[in-house]
Amino acid sequence: ITAINEAALILGISMLVVGNFIGGVWANESWGRYWGWDPKETWAYVSIIAYAIVLHLRLIPKLDRPFIFSVASVVAFASILMT
Repeated sequence: ITAINEAALILGISMLVVGNFIGGVWANESWGRYWGWDPKETWAYVSIIAYAIVLHLRLIPKLDRPFIFSVASVVAFASILMT
């Protein structure tokens, strides 16, 4: 289950980054600016950072445990719900 969770997180962060980039291009075409620090844009950025932190937890030996990874994944998903 942890391997599936990790694969889903990698896919999720990839889609978040691509979506955020494409959203910036769309915003520039629509409003003439890439980033405006709107709540939606800010929480999209926070979600990217949250997912990146969770995926980098495995690089810290004391935090490389399945339970910690699972709890951190749920917290990162909460940032998606906030977005």
